[in-house]
Amino acid sequence: MLGVMASEMPSLAPEILWEHGGVRITATMVSALVTTLIVILFALAVRIFCIPRWRKTFEKKSGLRILLESMVGMFDGNAGETVPTHSGFVGAWYFAAAAFICIGTLIEMTGLRPPTSDFNLTLSMGITTFIFIQFFGFRDRKLKRLTHFANPLNWITDIAVPLSMSLRILGSVFSGYLIMHLIYSLPWGALIGLPAVASVIFTIFHALIQSYIYMFLSMSFIAEATE
Repeated sequence: MLGVMASEMPSLAPEILWEHGGVRITATMVSALVTTLIVILFALAVRIFCIPRWRKTFEKKSGLRILLESMVGMFDGNAGETVPTHSGFVGAWYFAAAAFICIGTLIEMTGLRPPTSDFNLTLSMGITTFIFIQFFGFRDRKLKRLTHFANPLNWITDIAVPLSMSLRILGSVFSGYLIMHLIYSLPWGALIGLPAVASVIFTIFHALIQSYIYMFLSMSFIAEATE
């Protein structure tokens, strides 16, 4: 039985669902597309249907409105404190990125493999933060930013940023995905109540904490580069 379970264990490389002429469609590419569509459609629905109504009834606050206002306030507040000169862009960008990480991790509960368990995706998010660090650093400090690279150790720390951020998300999400896969491989008698408890620990918790960590570290690195 252990041999069967080992052969069915998910690999770090995502499963290839379709391949033709060197073009591959993987499971994480599909889940990334689904996650992107969810984020975009939800944002459009809130903008078109909710915000106009909320402006007319400012005193009445629903649970969804309180949740969204709290989240927007948290991201705007963190951006305003850490990167005040670019808070408008940085806060909005990392709100969207954190939403993608959170929903992309929670999508595991539907049976899809989370896109954040693919190193290609997490590395691209780490590289995005690296680009923002350098861009805002040179934009605010101009040529003074070049003094940062006079120290060879700074080259190492800068290169380590996208790697550490991508591996942090990948390790957390993929380990949770692996553990949940092991749990669902147990005999049916052991599944009573266990998946529900494990999902809170290994899926919901990872979704929330990794979203916050990615946002917090990214803003901190950008703030450090612009000082």
